[in-house]
Amino acid sequence: MSKFPNTLKISRSGLKLFLECPRCFWLDVHHRVKRPPGYPFTLSIAVDYLVKKEFDTYREKGTLPPVLKKYGIKNAKLYNGEELSEWRNNFKGIAYFDEDLNAILYGAVDDVLQFDDGSLGVIDYKSSGAKEITIYDDYQKQMDVYNYILRQKGFETYPEAFFVFYKVMKEGETGFANALKFTEEVRPVKVNMDWVGPTFEKAVELARSENSPASGMTGKNGHCDHCHYVSMVNQHPFGEDLNI
Repeated sequence: MSKFPNTLKISRSGLKLFLECPRCFWLDVHHRVKRPPGYPFTLSIAVDYLVKKEFDTYREKGTLPPVLKKYGIKNAKLYNGEELSEWRNNFKGIAYFDEDLNAILYGAVDDVLQFDDGSLGVIDYKSSGAKEITIYDDYQKQMDVYNYILRQKGFETYPEAFFVFYKVMKEGETGFANALKFTEEVRPVKVNMDWVGPTFEKAVELARSENSPASGMTGKNGHCDHCHYVSMVNQHPFGEDLNI
């Protein structure tokens, strides 16, 4: 039986928040003080939805989508296990339960390749209007976490993960005409899971702590705009007669 009576759930984005600013992470877990949400990328979400449907048609046929074939992926097929629908669900995802910590780490994948040797390669769709494709550090960590969870659940994982980028074509186009054209490109990344376990453990430890990380010790170079804002609001509460 775990010494921690209550099971803790930390999402991939929660682990990302812990890395960006432990104090923001602690405020979120303990007081539900959340960072202001960013603008919803509804167009990107729509592209993801349509790509999933397109890939599913190839899954049913047992063939690889042309973009993966063109990149040169061989000896693989799209994973068709019964767990896939749950792994892709934003509210469930692939989840690893650590009995010693009594904590769950989870995240939702876009798609998964299964190679002939049984290993699984994670696929993530990205859409962009930028001129150049950039693999941000957060993208890399996203794949590291997914592979770590799969490995902890007993699956063999492929050494690489694959981003499928859909980049809006703007050069040479004369107008919108109710249609967007995209170029497709596969970008692999080498998976590095070494950091995930220790970071997950530290995040769980902090989440169960009653003490917030000290101001000036979190975020980039000891400063975080978000938790600084919370501190300033606490110092300057609004009066009841304030009329905005």
